[in-house]
Order: sequence, then structure tokens, then C-alpha cells
Amino acid sequence: MRIGVAQLSRTDSPIRGLRQLSQIYSVESFLRPNEEGRLQPLLAESSKVSADGRALQVRLRRGVKFHDGSPVDPAAVTEILPGALKDFMGPVFPDIERVSALDNDTVEVRFATSSPFVVEAMEAPIRKPGAAIVGTGPYIAPTNSTTEMRAFPEYYLGPPAIERLVVSSYPSVRAAWADMLRDRIDMLFEVGTDALDSMVGSNNISLFTFTRHYQYTLAFNPKSDALRSRDVRRALNWAVDRTQIVRNALKDHGVASSGPLASSYWALDRNAPRFGYDVERAAALLATRGQRETKAPLRFTCLFSPEAVTERVALELRRQLQKIGVEMAVEEVSQDQVIQRSANGQYDALLFELISGPTLFRPYLVWHSGSPLNFGQFGNAAVDGALDRVRHASSEETYRAAVLDLQKTFMDDPPAIFLAWTVRARAVSKRFDVPAEEGRDVLSTIRLWKPSAAADRATRN
Repeated sequence: MRIGVAQLSRTDSPIRGLRQLSQIYSVESFLRPNEEGRLQPLLAESSKVSADGRALQVRLRRGVKFHDGSPVDPAAVTEILPGALKDFMGPVFPDIERVSALDNDTVEVRFATSSPFVVEAMEAPIRKPGAAIVGTGPYIAPTNSTTEMRAFPEYYLGPPAIERLVVSSYPSVRAAWADMLRDRIDMLFEVGTDALDSMVGSNNISLFTFTRHYQYTLAFNPKSDALRSRDVRRALNWAVDRTQIVRNALKDHGVASSGPLASSYWALDRNAPRFGYDVERAAALLATRGQRETKAPLRFTCLFSPEAVTERVALELRRQLQKIGVEMAVEEVSQDQVIQRSANGQYDALLFELISGPTLFRPYLVWHSGSPLNFGQFGNAAVDGALDRVRHASSEETYRAAVLDLQKTFMDDPPAIFLAWTVRARAVSKRFDVPAEEGRDVLSTIRLWKPSAAADRATRN
């Protein structure tokens, strides 16, 4: 199969997509989250949390091998897993006390304190240490500059039907799509919002859409003079019509959101309070500000990196906020400048795509002040406290209560405006049969893809 990897924006590196693709096909985890954020077995046969909530027992699948032929057994896991978890968990890693083998098939992760995030972190990628990617996935990653991946013949779920994946890099989705129409590639790895409509209706191409675990977010600088008041930040949240963001800026290729968690997250109360569109409430909150402080209009600047869809979102936000007398200036800066200025606190607000799921562990790493991934000093003390209560919940009941408290905190003292989850697609030639799993990215079934019977007949004819 010939795969085209395109830059989705001017700030993308062509090699980024190649590395991402190699990781997806070559590296796996013991558990993987479904769309509700529940962890399901992958390399593990099963898992369970101990009665005291202080340990996770993972029973390994038998017969799993790394690409170098060595077994994935308790001896290998106890050596590799601590490092993998440390890299993946960052500031939460101290919650782990030890990793040890219980028997020939079972590994135990013991917690220093109650920590549901340790369970969610078991989606950490498992690979042998070293420069080369030596994982357990259906395809073996290239070991040098080649862009060809070969099927792993000893893959524990059975060898893939497609023996080779040959990857080509393109400067844009349009260029890759043109080559796909000329039958020079069989798959376009990722199709962005702007290109989706032009591909619908093709007789020879199948489109498989999926909702990414990223959402467009307007993050506030908590030290900004203009946005320091929580009433102001609440007013801005009520002033935004997220369905219009999806319709006008994302061309209906998105899902409106209003918080750091997807509405499908298993621990989120379906009746939990959420921001909606209420211009009158927004105006009333801003009027209170005016009485207390100044009659001058609220003004602030929004930074964003150069990308067409992000710019449309920014302009739609500006248009909507103008309705309540708020002046939001938009400033396009390079990706390097975004990182530098946000790290130095030299911004009012920052618009970008932010990882937000499908579990709560990833938002913790973004919004907690103690996390190195919180590059813009986002959030506040109230959010930190709510996140820590989730992190150390001792039972499912207390976890649900802490998640509800977190949602309320994000409304009462909002660190951002959560706008919309993004939708992307994989484009695959109909010369291949591609089974799909409901609710998952179609790449999860890659080992089962195969040339279609119709394509075989056409080739023979």
C-alpha cells in the first residue's frame, strides 16, 4: 500500500507525519481507551485494580513478541514499563511505588497513593529503549532513512494481509490528493477540514472520518489585566455560539464542546452544568464589570499560529464577541513565537488545538500548574485543586464526584473557552477492503486491510 502523508498546515514538519505513522503502526500499549475513556485490553489480556485501590494487576497476553523476536513477558515488562510510564506520566509518575512480577503472566503496578491516573496512563506506548523503534505492532518501523514499513510476520493477532507500507511525503493535502486521483498512492493518511468537502462523492475513494481527541481552545492568561476577572472570563464563555463556530469556521466538520472533557466521558454526569450560548447573561456580567471598574470596552489580543482553519475560528470568535461590545484583536505569530510568548506570559489569550481526551489524564497534564506540558502557565489555583481531587480519588464514586466538581470549577473560574472538537478523515482507495470499528479511527484495523476481490479480478482481467 502506497501512503501519502501531507502537511496539514504551514507549521507542520513533513517528517512529523512519518514519525506519527510509524508510532501508530509499530508501537502498542497494554490498555487503550475507548471513546468513553474506559480502558480496554490490548497487549494485556485483562487488568484489575486491587480492593484497596492501591495496585493495578495486568495479565499479559501469551505469545506476544517484540519486533526483534524477544518475548513480552514479566521480566521484560518490569524492566521497560517504569521508564515508559515516567516518560508518559510526567509529574504524576511519583504516584507509582514499584512495578513487579507476580507470576509468569502477571505484572503488578503498586501505587504510593490512590491514583486513578495510573490506570489511565497504561495507554503509554511500550517499546524497547533505544534510538530504533522496536515495538510489538503489526508493522516494523524503518531503521534508517527508508520510508518503507514491513509486516511483522509474528504479530500476535496474526500477520497483516498487506505486506509493505510505502510512505511518501507531500507539501500539502491538495498535492497528495492529486496523486491519489492519478493512482500514484492508495491512501491519504490524514485529510484536514478544508479538503474534506472536495473528496466527498469520489467513486474510487472511501473516506473514514473520525473525531480527534483535540479541540480548538481559547486559553486565557490568568495574569492578563483584561482577563483577570473571573466574571469577564465567564461572560466570554456565555457569549460564544459554539455551533456557529462549527458551522462557519469548521464547515460542519467538528463537534461543539464546552469543557475539557468530551460529553461521552464515562465519569462525567450527563446533567453536569455546561456553558451555552446566552448573550444576555454575558452582557449582564460585563455590565457588572463596567460598574465596578471602567466604562471602556473590554479589549484583549488573541494569538494564533499561521493556519487557515485556526484563522477562521479566530475571526468568527471576534465577530461573535463584537455583539457584546468586546474588542478582540487577532495577531498571527509563528509557532516558535507562540511557545516563547506564552511561556513568558506575554499574551492575553491563545487560540490553538489542545489535546483533551479521551481520558482525563491528558487534560491534567495541560491544565495543572505543576506539569511541564503546561507551557502557557494556563489554569489557576482552583483548577489545580479540582484536578488533584480527581487524581487521588479512592473509589469510582469519589472519582465521579471529583469529575463533577472539576466541571463546575471550569465554569466558575474558567481558564479558557472550549470551542469544538476537530474532525479529520483517512482517504483509502476502494481497491482495498477496509473494515472499520465503530467509534475508532479506522487505523485500528490496519492488520485486517487487504486488496479487494473486485480489484483482484480487475488485475487478472
